[in-house]
Formats: sequence, C-alpha cells, structure tokens
Amino acid sequence: MEPKSEKSSVQRKIFLNLLISYFLISSYFIISEIFGSISTHFLGISEFTLEFGVTLFVFTFFAILAGSVHGLIAGFLGEFIYQLAYYDEIYIYWCVIIAILGFLVGIYKYKPLKYHKGINAYYTFIILIIASFITMSLILLFQHLYNYNNLDTETILLNYAIKFLIQAIASLIFFIPILLILYDKGLASKERHIYSELFTHHSKAESDHTIVLTFGRTHIYFCTRCSGFVIGAIFSMFIIRLISLIYTITVSAEFAILSCIILPIPGLFDWGTQKLGYRKSTTETRLLTGFIIGVALHLISYTKDYYIFLLFLIIFYFTIFFLLMYFGNKREIKKYRSQIQKLKAEIELEDFDD
Repeated sequence: MEPKSEKSSVQRKIFLNLLISYFLISSYFIISEIFGSISTHFLGISEFTLEFGVTLFVFTFFAILAGSVHGLIAGFLGEFIYQLAYYDEIYIYWCVIIAILGFLVGIYKYKPLKYHKGINAYYTFIILIIASFITMSLILLFQHLYNYNNLDTETILLNYAIKFLIQAIASLIFFIPILLILYDKGLASKERHIYSELFTHHSKAESDHTIVLTFGRTHIYFCTRCSGFVIGAIFSMFIIRLISLIYTITVSAEFAILSCIILPIPGLFDWGTQKLGYRKSTTETRLLTGFIIGVALHLISYTKDYYIFLLFLIIFYFTIFFLLMYFGNKREIKKYRSQIQKLKAEIELEDFDD
C-alpha cells in the first residue's frame, strides 16, 4: 500500500495535469471562437493574406509553458472540437498538424529561471523557427495530398505553406521569446508564497484546506472547495456551450432545477459533517463537492420559470448552511472550553503535588 504522502502527491499530479490539459483545450476553443482557429486562416481564406495569428500565438505560448505532451493533446483536441462545432466537415489532418506543432514547441519546455540566461531565449527562437518550418512542410504535404486535383503546387506553396511561415514569423518567432522572458522575470525572479485569506478563507494553521498553483516560482494558495466551485462552473459553461453548438441541444428548465436540488447535497454533507466534528474532509472530497456545486451554480441560469421555487431552494440551503455553522461553532467552543478546564485541572494538580 502506498504511503499517504506519496498517494497524495500522485493524486495532485494527476489533478494538475488534467487541469492543465482542460485549460489548454478550452482556451484554444474559446480564443478560436473570437479570432478563428489556426486552421481557419487557411480553410476559410485560401488566398494569400498577412494576418497576426492570435490563436497560434496564445496556443504556442501555453504549449511551451505546459510541455510537449500537453501541447500535443490540446492541439489535437482543441482543433477537433472547434471543427466539430463550426465546420461542416472534419479536417483531421489539420488536427494532426496543430498537435505536432504543440508537441514540437513544447519540447523546449519552460522552467523557472530558464530565461534569466539570454542564451535560452535564443534557443527558443531557434526551436520556433524549426517548428515553423516543419509545420509549413506538413501543411504543404497534406494540402498536396488532399487538394492535388483542385490546386496546383504553386498555389498550395504560396497560399498555404508560405502563408503559414510568414504568419509564424509575424506572430511567434520574435514575440514568444520576449513574452517568456517577461513571464520568467516577473514570476520566477524570487521565491514567493502568496497566502491571503481573501483567496484561502483559512488561516495558515488550516493550510491543508488549500491548494497551491505555481507560476514560475510564485506560489498562490486558494481555498480548495472554492477552487472546485470555479472549475465546476467554468467546466459546465464550456461543456454545455459545446454540446449546444454541436448537437443544438439546450438545457431544459426542469433538468436545471432538478440538478440545483440534488447537486448541492454532497457539498453540504461533506462540509457539514466536518464542521460538526464527525469527520475530517479531504482535499479530494472538497474539490469534488466544490466542482459539483459549481456545476449547479451555472445551471441556475437555465431555471427560467422556476425562479420563485429556486429562491425558496436557495433560502432553504443557506438556512441549513448557517444552522450547521452555528452548531459547529458551538461544538468547537464547547471543545475549547473543555480543553481549557482540563488544562486548569492539570495545573492545579501539579501545584497541589508541589
């Protein structure tokens, strides 16, 4: 059986890797909705144009921060779900091209203090040039394979391959190293631990109720359950929007109100039993129950004609919450007084013996 600390470390790594993958995939999709995906500038506009690739820029930067595996997964899935939502057909070769680009740029992954040495920015510059030429070659190859009947080689070379290379030069090769230097200087120059009760809602004595996210060498602590709320709400927004775009399915008011009745129960039980002192909650249960409540919070926006019922439901759950807090605080005060009395009795006994 694994020691608890090792098991906790493994679970934390799994959670962080899943969170990073989700963040990269969802950010790729959301930015693509605004500016178009990496493929949009080539499939939607087949003639030669000079454009700053915002999605290409952001994706490359995140892939370097996250690493090659995350870049590979996010490049493929981010492009795939965008095409699924907005294209009439799936161009799987573009998913492969962007996945390979994410893998290549992520090979020279960011590490804290890396860009305090100017030579590493130069190496990143070289990696970006190599990755851009390889991606350009892949675009040339796939476009030739899939469009050789419709487009001549010169058109494919100019309007696809060269177009991507120029876009990469305008969007990546010079700006990404500069941004990485600024990121490293700003967040990794010195070790910092930002522990604010605004983010954690707990004193440092209760730091086990927090999770820490690291940016460079800056460690920011957040309340575990609240982090679950935020992740759950954002995840729910993303998934529901994705489903509505792909399948044109909307969340019914009945489903939303039923979810709002059921989903908060595990969180109230987990927090309440801990507050009353019957058990100690874990990081995993706090994250999970917070995530579930976050989903419920987002689904409130779909309750429509059930707003009056929802108002009473919210009052009901908050009443339970405050009652649990009241009785929990009473138990804590009682326990504290008992400990004080026990300590006084021990001191009096010691004085009597003397």
